[in-house]
Amino acid sequence: MASNAPQLPAKFVDNWLGNVHAVRERKLYFSEEPLDPKDPNSPTKFYLTVDGEKPLQFDPNASAPNIVVHQGEVEDWVIENRSAELHAFHIHQVHFLLTEWNGIPVDEPYLRDTINVGYWDGNKAEYPRVKLRMDFRDPRIVGTFMYHCHLLEHEDGGMMGTIRVEARSKIE
Repeated sequence: MASNAPQLPAKFVDNWLGNVHAVRERKLYFSEEPLDPKDPNSPTKFYLTVDGEKPLQFDPNASAPNIVVHQGEVEDWVIENRSAELHAFHIHQVHFLLTEWNGIPVDEPYLRDTINVGYWDGNKAEYPRVKLRMDFRDPRIVGTFMYHCHLLEHEDGGMMGTIRVEARSKIE
C-alpha cells in the first residue's frame, strides 16, 4: 500500500522548514517585576528581552528595532520563561516550527505563529523554554513588525519588541 502513496517532489522536501539549516540561534526571554518591589500588589512591569540586552518595557517611540534579520534566512530562536506565570510567544508576518519543548526534540508537521511557554516554578535549574525555527524566506515580509506575549495585559504592560527584516542584498 505504501508504494502507491504519492511522494512530494524533492524541491518541496528540501525546502521544508524542518530540513533547512538555521544561519544563527538567538535567545529571548520573558520576565517581569512589580513596579514597587516592596508592594507585591503593585502594577507589574513586563519584559520580552533579547539575551544579553537589558530588560526594558516596550517603547513605541524607539527608532531602532530590537532584532534585525535578513530576508531569505532561517534562524533558531530559544524562548525562555523566567517568570512565575505562563506567557504565549506570538510573532507577526512569519510562521515558525516548534523543534524542541524544554530541551526535548519535537517533530511536528505544521507551522505556528503562537506558542505557550510554561511558567518557571522557581526551583528548577533550567527555565521552561521552546526552540523555534523562524522562517524569514518569504520576500513579502521585508519591513518592521512586532513580536510579543499574546496575553493582552502582558503585551500592554510592555512585553513586546520589534523585528526588522531587511531585503536581501542584490550583490549576493
